[in-house]
Amino acid sequence: MARKLKVWVGLLALISCGPWLANAQTPAESTRPSETTKETTNNSAPPRRPGFSPGGGGGSGGGERHRPNYGSEDQEKFQNVRRALDALTPEQRKRFQENFQRWSNFSPEDKKALSDRESFRHRKMAEDIEQAIKSTNLELAPEQRALFVKRYTEERHQIEEQIRKDSDEKRQPLLAEMLAKLKSEFTQAAQTPKR
Repeated sequence: MARKLKVWVGLLALISCGPWLANAQTPAESTRPSETTKETTNNSAPPRRPGFSPGGGGGSGGGERHRPNYGSEDQEKFQNVRRALDALTPEQRKRFQENFQRWSNFSPEDKKALSDRESFRHRKMAEDIEQAIKSTNLELAPEQRALFVKRYTEERHQIEEQIRKDSDEKRQPLLAEMLAKLKSEFTQAAQTPKR
């Protein structure tokens, strides 16, 4: 259950890094020819569901699946993930499905690279939260601390989203200007007779 939960949490993280993932080139893509990429993708075995055996139901003959006994903490985490998925807007669900499709086509090495990046991002966020608590000189009870972490994460996400939007808005006119300059430059070069 812990591994399944980790995968679901990772997939939820894909929602937040959707724009990056949509344009991302995996480390292997930059070094592998496209034919090899297709081979690797098509030959990868589908993931197996825990407690499910392809040959039938674990010796009972009736086709019943063995259901592992998960602890209440794992069940609660799973329910939280399920609630988070249910709370997604139609746009977020669509983005989640697209990101899941991209993720499922990644090779194991690429999945590990993405997981490592996400782990680094979480560690950095935890460090930033600790620094924020220290800099505000707050002494928080465990419940207050959990609420502070949640609020900090939400607010930080909004700030990062706004920075991304602002950056995109500034980038577009600069890209248009650059393309006009290059077009002019290369049009003149094409019209200049070669000697």
